[in-house]
Amino acid sequence: MNIDNAQIKSLAIHKIGIKTAQEDDSRHQNFYSAHEIQALNIDEQTQSLLCTYFFRPILKTRDLFTFKNPDSNVYTEITRIFNRKTSLLDGSRNLAQELYDKMPEDDETYSDFFVVHFTNILFQDVEGEIAIDALGIFKSEKKDVILKLMQNENEINFQVESGINLGSTIEKSALIFNTDAENGYKIYATDKQKGEGLYWIDSFLEAKIVETEYFNTETFMKTCQEFDKEILSTQDQVTGEDRARFLQQSLNYFQRNETFDEEQFTKEIIQNEDAIEAFKNFRTRCCNNYDIQPSKTFDIDADAVKKSKRYLRSVIKLDKNFHIYVHSSPENIEQGTDSEKNKRFYKLFYDIES
Repeated sequence: MNIDNAQIKSLAIHKIGIKTAQEDDSRHQNFYSAHEIQALNIDEQTQSLLCTYFFRPILKTRDLFTFKNPDSNVYTEITRIFNRKTSLLDGSRNLAQELYDKMPEDDETYSDFFVVHFTNILFQDVEGEIAIDALGIFKSEKKDVILKLMQNENEINFQVESGINLGSTIEKSALIFNTDAENGYKIYATDKQKGEGLYWIDSFLEAKIVETEYFNTETFMKTCQEFDKEILSTQDQVTGEDRARFLQQSLNYFQRNETFDEEQFTKEIIQNEDAIEAFKNFRTRCCNNYDIQPSKTFDIDADAVKKSKRYLRSVIKLDKNFHIYVHSSPENIEQGTDSEKNKRFYKLFYDIES
């Protein structure tokens, strides 16, 4: 995606209400703007600032999505806007209501909701780079307090205001490209919220991940980390040295190969038949969380390996006194037992102290 020449054609801004607010509180329901804002009313500097703000989270992700269901409300509204069967304003109101309906009851942010029509985005498709338009859906939840200074002929005064910090990263975003509509469009989506209570991608957008080389590589490397944390760490016969070796050898496999093969990986890295079976079962469970089928083979994405190296760093935790960070060469660690002190120990072999 290239956004160097992207422009905002129009946008609509609404407020998303708080379900738990008192019914006589104006924040209890959504607030809808009466008009959309056209590009003619946005100066060049503001165009640039807004594009930077809206695209910032999108440019940081490589996760590509598509709509699960062509009958979903969001897919329907997006299609109607693209096909000019409804205005951006009317479509954005319906999207705002859909978001309000899908939000959990405990979401107590009176947030800003933007639907933006972008033009002249260059998108790399199977046929090459094409210029297309896209619809952005954004939910801004956080407000910053600023001190505004006002100068007149003989003094400077100030007032405190609350507003959106355009230098921050918007909390929830989706960019839907006007291409491949029959297969659910191409979507980049992000959500800063982690853990429980996620609804933006699954419930509101009703989107599913596209299994790209990047996604497959990153997901498998995360699976190795989670297998170490949830399974290997609970096995008494598996030492910290064994766990460090598994993580480092997993990373080495992805760094030296261009193609992943599950059978090759498990035989080279895990080796033990019982452990191989446990790993495959664990991976199947992880893939079920993404609602995908485990890929037996895939091309390895070098960018994903570079980003995911941190997942495969091992930390050996010894009681509450020491942490050993193993970045490479676990063969230079040796474990033993001191019979006189009745304690276990690690030997670390190295060349240079830095």
